[in-house]
Amino acid sequence: MSADFTIDNVKIVAQAITDYVISRGLARYGVIVGYDSRRGSREYAKACAEVLVGNGVPVYMTVTDVPTPLVAFATVRLRAGGAIMITASHNPPDYNGIKFIPHYGGPASAEITQEIERFIARAEVRASDIGEAERRGLVAYVDFKEEYLDWISSLVDGDAIRRARLRVLVNPLHGSVAGVLDEALRRLGCEVKRMRCEKDPVFGGLTPDPTVPESVQDMQNFMEGVDVGLATDGDGDRASAYSETYIAPNTLFPLLLTHMLNKGVKGGVVRTVATTHMVDEVAAKNGLRVYEVPVGFKNIAPYLLMGEAIMGGEESGGFGYKWHVPEKDGILTCLYVVEALALSGKKRLEELIREMGKEIKLMYSVRGKVDVERPHEVRGLLAGLEPRSIGGLRVEEVCKIDGAKFVTERGWVLIRPSGTEPVVRVYAESEEPEVAEALLAWGLERVRELTRAR
Repeated sequence: MSADFTIDNVKIVAQAITDYVISRGLARYGVIVGYDSRRGSREYAKACAEVLVGNGVPVYMTVTDVPTPLVAFATVRLRAGGAIMITASHNPPDYNGIKFIPHYGGPASAEITQEIERFIARAEVRASDIGEAERRGLVAYVDFKEEYLDWISSLVDGDAIRRARLRVLVNPLHGSVAGVLDEALRRLGCEVKRMRCEKDPVFGGLTPDPTVPESVQDMQNFMEGVDVGLATDGDGDRASAYSETYIAPNTLFPLLLTHMLNKGVKGGVVRTVATTHMVDEVAAKNGLRVYEVPVGFKNIAPYLLMGEAIMGGEESGGFGYKWHVPEKDGILTCLYVVEALALSGKKRLEELIREMGKEIKLMYSVRGKVDVERPHEVRGLLAGLEPRSIGGLRVEEVCKIDGAKFVTERGWVLIRPSGTEPVVRVYAESEEPEVAEALLAWGLERVRELTRAR
């Protein structure tokens, strides 16, 4: 923010989004404008609204900062032409971003993003004063919190949760989920303990990412007298859990899929190339089809929209569901974690994990990264990486839909240049921790070799 992310640049992108909405004949349905609790987000949202109304497009402005899943939900309920969400999600406090949510309430596809980028190249910003637009009836202020809470509460077994009388610690990491997840759990009869619920534009000096153990490690200090801890990121689309220890999304995913199957929900499942193969184990045991896609929820959303998968997820903590909006929702995911405990009669997630371990192989996941100035240049170099074995382990399968993934007889490793940061990420997984660590070390060393060879 204040470097590349400025009001002027935001208005250029807002104009391109406006041009896209108009070109698709969606302008008459209006566009929702929402924002998270970051520094400056409200001002950036106002700048977007000024551009929309300057082009004659009606605006539905949220009355306060809101989680991204709530804006996606409102887009579908209002049948709006789309939504602009000002958020940098799980990224550090100095960053911000513009997320365009199309009319279907999910991530913009690559095709939509590319079309907006073409509009950016020739954007001519037209903006109007918000006050004047209000007088002309082009701006309405909306609050979908109650309707959203009613909806997500209807998707879980409220009676079972009330009977379980679970004690839950809620940690929104100072983000926009504060006052939403805790309220949903209270209404479902849980005893709620709160931490980091004060809105803070710098997130208490932390990166607001619940999948980074360092950001949630202080939850252990508040777990006394608590059955489960739940954490969400800055805009509420990612989640992780805490029990006796930190529970990573790669463990939550197969746990939640098992829970859905126990509820009688059956169908395909979609995961990204960087996500745990424990999902595949659960699917194989239940005769389900697994779809493997590139990293990014935009690649998962079509499978939920078309009904080919009942659930989709990423190792980065984003999970979505066929019967909900096709967007990742950390708030609903947290409710499903609580429901899984309630219906099982258990009080600890570790008990559910041990039960799952009787049916499938439990995997150990690790990840690392190498700072690279131009990570996109590594992508081409990975095409020539074709090892027959890694550390004495035979390579049985190669997948290059996103980076380079090598599946060996005892685990897998993925090397993938980041699309948003100057790093190349490496992921590894095995049933044996020492094998996962060895695969990770191999991947990190290959990245260093490739970057030295450029």
